Amino acid sequence: MSDVNVTVVGHVGQDPTLYTAESGTRWTSIRVASTRRVRDPRTGEWGDGPTMWFTARAFGDRALNLVESVRRGTPVVVAGRLAFEEYEVRKEERGPDGELREVAQVRHALVVENASIAVDVARGVARYTRTVHTETLPSGAPAGAPDDDDDAADVGARETVGV
Repeated sequence: MSDVNVTVVGHVGQDPTLYTAESGTRWTSIRVASTRRVRDPRTGEWGDGPTMWFTARAFGDRALNLVESVRRGTPVVVAGRLAFEEYEVRKEERGPDGELREVAQVRHALVVENASIAVDVARGVARYTRTVHTETLPSGAPAGAPDDDDDAADVGARETVGV
């Protein structure tokens, strides 16, 4: 089965948070809201259609750059592999007898994995700053210039260089 690649245009719904996995890999996820504009055929007026929410995940340097680059409300363009996830949420509800019970609810999420995320310059101005590694990697080797694979070898402090 081949991957389904998508591009989502929308707005960031929450500030990103940087996490570190037990393996040392840094990652983040953000929620992106995409609302389609639709035209009412009776009146000819434009309005908002339904909003679709996506989770976008980034790893390594992409995660570091994302945490420093976007905030809630930032217009973005997200590209990556689409995945469908199912998860369970537990909450308390009152039953017919008035007793509190824990109820499991299955939820679903559309996830854009290994996402490339950019500020949408159709909606505003962005300033680019290139990042360069300046720290020794855990293996003891000096860190090199950023690359595109965003693996655990990319974990390290960075120095920003204005471009």
